[in-house]
Formats: sequence, C-alpha cells, structure tokens
Amino acid sequence: MLAKPSLESLKRTVAHAESAGFRVELIAILDRPDTTTREVIKTHGPDNLRIEEVDFGDLGKARNRGVAIAHGRYVAFLDADDLWGVSWLASAAIAADLRATPTVWHPEVNIFFGADKHIFVHIDMEDSAFRPAGLMIENYWTALSFASREVYVANPYPETNLGEGFGFEDWAWNMLTISRGIIHKIVPGTGHVIRRKWGQSLAREASLADAVPRPSPYIHGFISAGRLA
Repeated sequence: MLAKPSLESLKRTVAHAESAGFRVELIAILDRPDTTTREVIKTHGPDNLRIEEVDFGDLGKARNRGVAIAHGRYVAFLDADDLWGVSWLASAAIAADLRATPTVWHPEVNIFFGADKHIFVHIDMEDSAFRPAGLMIENYWTALSFASREVYVANPYPETNLGEGFGFEDWAWNMLTISRGIIHKIVPGTGHVIRRKWGQSLAREASLADAVPRPSPYIHGFISAGRLA
C-alpha cells in the first residue's frame, strides 16, 4: 500500500509551503476506494484533510470534483501512489505568482519506479525544443499539474470511455488547454516520483482498448491547416 508514503510526502511538501508563507487546503477524493485505502487515508492523513468519497470510476471526473469543492487560488494534484518533491508546492506557487497569463505548471523531472523505471524530463512550451505536432504522438506531461483554480474550472477534464475508444484524460486535457491559449511550463529544480503499476492499470487498459485521447481543437487545428499527411 503506497498511500501512506504518498501522505507522508504530502505532509512534508505542505509543511515546506506553509513555512514559505502559503496556506494549503487539503482534499482527498476517494473514487470507489477499498476498505484498506479508506482506512489508510483516514488514519495517516493530516488532521485537516477533507475526505470525500465518490463513485465515478474515472480519474478525470474525480479531479474535476476536487476542483469543484476547493477554495484556494491554486490547485495541485497528487495521486495516492505518487510522491511530490518537498519544494514542489512552494516553488510552483511562486512561479505562478510571477506570471500574469494563464499557465499550467509541471515539475522539471519525473522519476518513475515499479513496473517501469526511468527518468522523464518535462519540456517547457517556451523552449525552442518544443514541437507542437509531437504532442499528438505522445503526452509531454504527467497529470500531477499545478495551475490556478480558474484554469481547471474553465477546462474540466474529459470523461474516459474505453467502450467508445476514449482514454488518457490528462493527455487530452493538455491538448485542450493549449488549444485555448494556455501555456504549459516547467518549474525548474522540482520533481515528482511516480509509480508504474505491475499488471493492470488505467493507462494499460486504455492501451489494450486501442483508446485515444478525445479529439480537441488542438488536433483539428493541425488538420485544417494541412499540417498532417
């Protein structure tokens, strides 16, 4: 059960952010939790953790619900088997405060462990190495993003429906937000640690179903401009 280390990571990162002068609201959205997960979250979570159970079976809907009941200026996501770098919240909030335009922030580095071990370096859209067409082939950023609450409210995550062939809600969301003029940037010197599950996972289920991200104006723009063969 990796929820306990994730909660310890949460506590450390929040303490660091609070020591830098930020106030942090903590919300846990438990989507169809089993008994063990529910007990670990309640036992090891911070005292001020607000817990809400939902019956979505969908990561995008769970994220949207968390956004809907949040009150803060910014929102950040942490999945229950991942870890934040200790400086993540404070560094992302400082970067966001210094930028006036709507922006989604990502850590500079992700370390994957579990079924797949590698280091994934995020790319900044304002870097000359960024290739817009490449985002239609692979996802450039993980789902543990940071942005103003208004960005998430105006751009809710799309629903996953493997029966209709649609998955990868975070990838679809990344393309959707870019099509609406929102820039994705990295916060230098920050990182996350993310587990790749053994056996079945949502990403694997989507791959086995030959699912694709939901179509968005991002893809339509390339087609209408004649930039795809």
